[in-house]
Amino acid sequence: MRTRMNLLTTTAAILLALAATAPAAPAKPATRPAKPTQAEQAEKLYQQGRDALLTGEYDRAVKLLTEAVAADKVGKTSYRLALARAYRYADRIAPAAKELAAILKAAPDHVEAGQLLGEIHIAQKNWAEAIAVLTPLLKYRHDYTTYHMLAEATYHLDNYPAARKYFEKAVQLNPQSAADHYQLGNIYLAGHFYALAAEAYSKALNLGIESPVLRYKLGSAYFNLRNYFGRVQVVTVKAGKDGTISESWYLIEPVPGKKDTFRAAPSDSAIYQIAKATTDGIADRPDIQFLKANIYLNARRYKQAYAMFGKIKDTVPKEDKALFYFYYSQAAFGVDKYDEYLSLLGEAIALDKAAYQPTLVEAYLKVAEQYNQLGQADKYTHYLTRAVAVSPQTVGLHLKLGYAYEHARKYALAVRQWRLVLDLQSDHPDRMKLINLIGKYKDLPAEKTGKNS
Repeated sequence: MRTRMNLLTTTAAILLALAATAPAAPAKPATRPAKPTQAEQAEKLYQQGRDALLTGEYDRAVKLLTEAVAADKVGKTSYRLALARAYRYADRIAPAAKELAAILKAAPDHVEAGQLLGEIHIAQKNWAEAIAVLTPLLKYRHDYTTYHMLAEATYHLDNYPAARKYFEKAVQLNPQSAADHYQLGNIYLAGHFYALAAEAYSKALNLGIESPVLRYKLGSAYFNLRNYFGRVQVVTVKAGKDGTISESWYLIEPVPGKKDTFRAAPSDSAIYQIAKATTDGIADRPDIQFLKANIYLNARRYKQAYAMFGKIKDTVPKEDKALFYFYYSQAAFGVDKYDEYLSLLGEAIALDKAAYQPTLVEAYLKVAEQYNQLGQADKYTHYLTRAVAVSPQTVGLHLKLGYAYEHARKYALAVRQWRLVLDLQSDHPDRMKLINLIGKYKDLPAEKTGKNS
């Protein structure tokens, strides 16, 4: 046993000695890193270019991303899109548009590329090109940005039906867009949809757009809705003054006998919005002063309206003169200035006969009726005669004038008018009545027929 252990020990010693004296194994050469693939190189260039883009190094970004696109053999649209953005930020619009067009040609459903190209066209006011790019995108995504840009482009091409459709969809998707509500209000106002216009403008105001022009347009919408003064209430305002704004009220006039107390119009009225527009910076515009006077006129506050028209008559543009004189004449009638009423209406007719000549007969009738109510028979028949002279074929005027002469006991003149009625309309509904009246008065002695009157 001892002999065996000695043998094992001797063998181990021999092996250890041999290992110590043996030459060392040659070292393996270091492994070289694998060469990056072309795809990896393209990705690296893309990441570097994207970082340059995000840090504002646009020219460097263009260089790196151009290399990335060239190295990419797969055709990644993300590389081209980043390159297009770099071109755009570098104010190199043409190559940006070219890259985006290439993306859309390869991938028509690439909404981001289409929207970016649409933005470029809109910035350059290429409205038709923008519509051509953006419209197909709706097949793939109903997106606020697309609808908004389509709305802007169609609006600038005066295609209001399409613009309305797109803006309505845009505000559904983004109801907090004050600008879209404002533009939608413009479309509604142009189309005479006044209630919708007032709603859209009010939303724009509530969302933060504060503009005297917006106020003016909202006032115009309310005016056309005949919301002149709204629901007038009595309010107390210390040291207030009529014709001014006090918070959410327009102070129309003081309440007689009550200090610091006024009749006031609320903010959702034409007069409040127009007054707000004037106080905010466009008081000197003739059109806004014209509209303010018309608000008072239509609210039957004739005295104030007449004074307002008188103040602005020399500032009204030539193209609005005829309309101005027509409304000014209505104010004059409201303050019982009948001769001036007819004179001002004559000015309107002289400037635009086609529009205002047809109102002359009614004007004579209105004045005649006023004198009739005042018991001034001569002036009543005088203005009826003038109405007949303007429209001699109108049967009703001859009939009315005949009765006026009868009331004034000018029977021969009455008989003449009734005969003219039957000459013009032999089957007049009052034919027998008129025949009897003619028979009653035609044979009276001359001194009773009014022939000498």
